[in-house]
Amino acid sequence: MNGTDENPTPRPNPVPHPDLVLRARIQLLISDHWALDGEEGLWVYRTLFAVNPRAHAYHLTRVLLGLSDHPRLADQPHARRALLHEAVDAAAHIPTDAPWHQTRYEQFARGALTRLDQEGRTPRPDSST
Repeated sequence: MNGTDENPTPRPNPVPHPDLVLRARIQLLISDHWALDGEEGLWVYRTLFAVNPRAHAYHLTRVLLGLSDHPRLADQPHARRALLHEAVDAAAHIPTDAPWHQTRYEQFARGALTRLDQEGRTPRPDSST
């Protein structure tokens, strides 16, 4: 998908319904934390990322990386891989002038994908039965 000269990076998803965007913004504002995490953060930042990828790419990537490492997904490599691929895609929208730790998130996500692939090729010690 190609962008235009005015917007070289196309939006990753169609813009959600305005009510959903408003709800996500309100949820972010009423949060007790500076940033949301977990599944709550996932839906909020996915929604806001669709509206403004540049502004929300870092937070969406951070949430996706956190969820991909959740113990609940330890035995679900396909789910982890899907979250990590989405993290790589979201990280591509992080502005190049962002702080260094934000611009490195794409490397973190790619590294996690590599480790996941290596784990998939390496038999587990307890799987010999």
